[in-house]
Amino acid sequence: MKPTVALVGRPNVGKSTLFNRILGRKAAIVEDLPGVTRDRNYAETDHAGRAFVVVDTGGFEPDSDDEMLVLMASQVEIALAEADAIVLVMDGRAGLTDVDKDIFEKIRRAGRRVYLAVNKIDSPSLMPLLADFYTLGAEHVFPITAEGGSGVAELLEQILEDTDAPPITPPEADEGLGPCRLTIVGRPNVGKSTLSNAIIGYERFLTSDVAGTTRDSIDSSFTANGRQYILVDTAGVRRRKRVESGVERMSVGRAMQAIDRAHVVALVFDATEGLTDQDKKLASLITDRGRGLVLVANKWDLMAGKESAEAFTKRIRNEASFLSFAPLILLSAKTGKSTQRVLPTVDRVYTNLFRRITTSELNRFYEQVIQTHPPHTTGTKTVRIKYLMQVDVNPPVILLYRGGTGLIPDSYLRFLTREIRKRWDYEGVSLVLAPKGAR
Repeated sequence: MKPTVALVGRPNVGKSTLFNRILGRKAAIVEDLPGVTRDRNYAETDHAGRAFVVVDTGGFEPDSDDEMLVLMASQVEIALAEADAIVLVMDGRAGLTDVDKDIFEKIRRAGRRVYLAVNKIDSPSLMPLLADFYTLGAEHVFPITAEGGSGVAELLEQILEDTDAPPITPPEADEGLGPCRLTIVGRPNVGKSTLSNAIIGYERFLTSDVAGTTRDSIDSSFTANGRQYILVDTAGVRRRKRVESGVERMSVGRAMQAIDRAHVVALVFDATEGLTDQDKKLASLITDRGRGLVLVANKWDLMAGKESAEAFTKRIRNEASFLSFAPLILLSAKTGKSTQRVLPTVDRVYTNLFRRITTSELNRFYEQVIQTHPPHTTGTKTVRIKYLMQVDVNPPVILLYRGGTGLIPDSYLRFLTREIRKRWDYEGVSLVLAPKGAR
């Protein structure tokens, strides 16, 4: 089993920089602001042929009364409980602080294996600064530079030796469709993290009534009903002119990347506000990228006595007719009502993304369609479709091989798309019909 290595420490000592250094890529947002990382961020990686899981955590201040720091501390506590080894990251140039001592004592009392990573020691002239850190009595003290990478290999080699990390194994052949990548997106404070926690079944992500609690896009792997999922909770996406800071811009960028990596995207919106223009733009972005889409109206418990489910659904469908193919779930992530509907709906959409129709099936279908609805001829231009063939999945792409001299009207493409959806289940899927051939 792969050991789990947790990176902990007070805010702004370089944990996320070290996390990125270990992974060899920019997986966590890094900026010189305390509290940039708030949730636990997991990633599988390897070093020197041995596999392990590394966890980045938010800044840890055990005795703080600040609401956000208390929430962050609870996430760190969970990481400590899960970890096989703990790397306490400290700022060598700032020296040993009382908070560093408190965190070390907390880890020591818990009986956890701890490694001190004294960061920002990038010159031999700074080595005397280590003296204070040795007074803690830790067995392993490593001077490192997370930014440049010096000392990181030695730190990892000691940890992997002590934890008996297994060698890398070749990937197993895919069975069925493999893990489903589900990304949760939406505007700030619509309940994305609360929904993510409800889906997974425990408090994996920070939640509070403060907009922007989630800063990074956080992956979480779990299994339900025999299927493996990789759920990604993202930062709230706002209109560009309302994005206030560099960190928020990076967070929004990460959310966009998470959409690109997803199979299915759950777009969460506030039922009390309805589907806003920003929600619709985000939905268009998702469908334009060919991702599966599930609409989630959260906070439905606050709509009691205000509007019936039937009336609400009809209103949303009328306001966003271009999303008529996407399933709509009315739920309350806070109370848990109807949250059990999310994964079965995601499963259907995921299956539909990979649905294949044989060429013979498609053309038998089209022969029936043209009996009553052939493409229109305009003027001297003749429009003829010789045959249809599906050439891709995720999203499904169907080529229409043309004959004649005319172009296939967009209205006819929309008509064919509707007819295909009636014949086969493509709920939640952006279906692409692409004309090809003679002009």
